[in-house]
Amino acid sequence: MYYFWDKLVTIVYSRIRSTYQRRILDWLADGGGTVTEVSNALGLRIPHASAALKQLRESGDVVRDDHNIRGSRYRLTSQGLTRFESDGLARLTELVYWPPPPGAAGIVLARDGPMLLLGYASQPAGPLLGLPERPMDEESGVIENSTGKEGASLSWRWAVQRGEGPTWWDLESLRRAQAPTETSSMTLTAWMERPKVMGIVRARILEDSIPWPLGVGSWFTSLPDGHWPELPQVLRDGDAPIGRAGNSGPQVRPRGGIHAKLGRRIDRSQIASAAANNALTIIDGDLLSKNQTPLPKEVLRHWLEIIHPRLGEQSIDERFSRLLTDLNSSVSNALTRKVLNDFPGRKWVDSFEDFIDTRYISQTGGESVLRFALTSSEKPIVLDWRWAMNETILKQFASDSRCRILICESADIGLPFILTSLEGNGKFDLEMPGRLHLPISVSSEVPIPKDWIAPTKPDELSRGDLSKVDDVSNELEAIWQATRLRDGDSAWADRHEKNYPLASWIATPVSDHAARWRRIGENLNPVWANLADLTTFDEEELCNLALVDDNALSILIDRIRNNPLNLISSDKSHPAIATAILLSQEWIEGDIDVSKAWLTQPLRLSDVLRKNWNSDNISLLVTACPFHTLLIEDKKLTREEMLAIMEDVHYSLWIQKSVSWLTTCLASTMGRNALSMLDLPWPAILFQQNLVSEDVTLVHHMPDGVGKTSLLDVLDGIIAAEQGKPPALGRTHPLAGWLFQKHVPMVPIENENDPDVHLALHRRLQQ
Repeated sequence: MYYFWDKLVTIVYSRIRSTYQRRILDWLADGGGTVTEVSNALGLRIPHASAALKQLRESGDVVRDDHNIRGSRYRLTSQGLTRFESDGLARLTELVYWPPPPGAAGIVLARDGPMLLLGYASQPAGPLLGLPERPMDEESGVIENSTGKEGASLSWRWAVQRGEGPTWWDLESLRRAQAPTETSSMTLTAWMERPKVMGIVRARILEDSIPWPLGVGSWFTSLPDGHWPELPQVLRDGDAPIGRAGNSGPQVRPRGGIHAKLGRRIDRSQIASAAANNALTIIDGDLLSKNQTPLPKEVLRHWLEIIHPRLGEQSIDERFSRLLTDLNSSVSNALTRKVLNDFPGRKWVDSFEDFIDTRYISQTGGESVLRFALTSSEKPIVLDWRWAMNETILKQFASDSRCRILICESADIGLPFILTSLEGNGKFDLEMPGRLHLPISVSSEVPIPKDWIAPTKPDELSRGDLSKVDDVSNELEAIWQATRLRDGDSAWADRHEKNYPLASWIATPVSDHAARWRRIGENLNPVWANLADLTTFDEEELCNLALVDDNALSILIDRIRNNPLNLISSDKSHPAIATAILLSQEWIEGDIDVSKAWLTQPLRLSDVLRKNWNSDNISLLVTACPFHTLLIEDKKLTREEMLAIMEDVHYSLWIQKSVSWLTTCLASTMGRNALSMLDLPWPAILFQQNLVSEDVTLVHHMPDGVGKTSLLDVLDGIIAAEQGKPPALGRTHPLAGWLFQKHVPMVPIENENDPDVHLALHRRLQQ
């Protein structure tokens, strides 16, 4: 017996010496039971079970429902639970000598047939525990770094965790502790120096027909990644999988019917979808994203039998024949109106396949459909029963060998498996005979909506809220699955990278974008790069993207300006690097001649030529644009050439010629038409050019357009200045007319109008 004092609370922990009492406490920890149930479950004679329960009740470890002594149920008290936990802690301190063998996952603390008490040195993978058929070598002195091949040569089996999970203890202080957080790969020194923390897990072996050879005190390793032992036959020999054991374990195919006690629509939808393979599914079609389908005509025969239970077979046949005739002829009578009430809006057909849609139909209609299915179908049946309990028909269905799943919140109806939902989408608990619970994960798969269109660019992408999706076999389905992931799934993206690169890219988590783009970027439309944070891309990737994506070029320019010394190792023959250099001369010491590199693909042509207009190499740079060439040659220009330069060259380079060019173009109909379509900030261009109103009166003869709007602001501003009046509110900017006055009023910082006019106003204020 051990004692530990923590402030005013005294904890006494010791082993339970009575085997019967310990086994009963262990069994009751999973739920209450009668003496008979305890006897049957643990293989004890009833007198022995009764005597042990009496002792436990007298010691306060269990409590009995005394309303009816015969058949009364026993339940564990908090004292009994504490006593059972203290037994586990005592066994842990007796059996564990620190440190554990290098690489050990856990140790067997106690066992009684399939019932186990395990101590874990590291966090178990989950409620589903892989256990080896032989203990590990305690003398190895090295930590195994298995890739799965070595471990796969051993024989393994499954156990399932009972209760909420490991209870962690610090072996030095004997206090509750947090779970260890070490990674799977550790050096020997790190393993030896790890915190002295272990967890106690109650578990049960799934396949108990074959003895498990590990005894008390045996250390064992963890299940290698990717290696899945077989489940017991009762969980793998069924005709259809319903999910995976644990989070990603082997498929679970229960042999026998399942009672799914589910209420939420999402849970019912997932289970029905998972179990629908090669089965007749009877369910509200909305849950499977199916359009409403007609019902088999034979359902009406069973419906007539329900509403006329005393009629013989011949009478039912006659009424059935007349009813079909009336429905085909759209005759309204008492019987057809009753059909409409129980089966609103439904059409009727001769045949059916593997789906019967029960949406909107009444309970009588639902019973008719089930009777029809039991009479007509040879396939397994999946039934979603959403109506009130009908014990007769449901027990008939439950006892039928074709019953695969009954989704119904009613009380137990005798099926061998019970399925309930857990927290988290797609997480369920499968209860087997003997109060054994197996956590399973069910695919959240839903069919692709018929009107769904795959996104062609990032801003069309709408993401779902899933963390896992199934693998696929075609491109459209791959993109659909990828869009349903909330934060991506790197492993899924890896598996589909070769066959479906776009889906792989969409499914890639943000942290992996740069690496993924390096591998598959050339197979994608560059527009998809904007799905990523381009600042995480390296220089080579940014350079290649910058050839087609201006956002990437901006990031590259900022990166060079922030650290110009990196240019030493940059590829200056790349046109993106050349563009960044030509636009960043004030950040770079010394002249770097990249004109020829830039000319191979002149990016941001207007900005580069404007920035370098007075540089020594401008005569070479302008060869990239014929209109800049015309401007720099300063030859006599035609009206068409003037308009072309005004359209393609920044106004700051031809502002001194703006008056003559404007008056020349205004003088002709063709010129006025062209000017009306040019989006230029004329008030900012002309306010210092000494214009008079007569120079631009022909603006009124221009057709409507952005050019006319801007020039009207010029004309109004000039006329107001000539008349000594304040200008009217401008069209391109409320204060545009003030540019032509001697004084400019205060201009607000915020601006939602023409930015060039706004900047010109601020410059006037500073003069």
